[in-house]
Amino acid sequence: MRELTERFMDALHQLHADRDVEPLVALFDAGATLTKLGDHNEAHGSDGARTFWENYRAVFDDISVSFDHTIAGESAVALEWVSEGSLRDGHPFSYAGASMLEGDGEKITSFRTYYDSAVFVGEPSS
Repeated sequence: MRELTERFMDALHQLHADRDVEPLVALFDAGATLTKLGDHNEAHGSDGARTFWENYRAVFDDISVSFDHTIAGESAVALEWVSEGSLRDGHPFSYAGASMLEGDGEKITSFRTYYDSAVFVGEPSS
């Protein structure tokens, strides 16, 4: 799982830099599931992974991530991270979260991510 995790982190950095989802999509098994906090629908397989990551990247004008802590087991990995950048409307952001990857060492079979969603909630109007 350690090598697959490194490939995932590299592909995520590439998505952030040039908006290319294909390196990430290639890491997901045909039967993979992808879920995120607050979304009640799961994405499935390669097409689901493509849509999941395209929708994720579309929220940001620019974004970078730093991985603060990684816990790797035989078939699962937990990643703690902080992302920073600017939203599409130009507002700067910083938020933290954790992502869980499960796989067979070659492909990711499950991806779940949890994060502080407050950055995505508009400020109340007065």
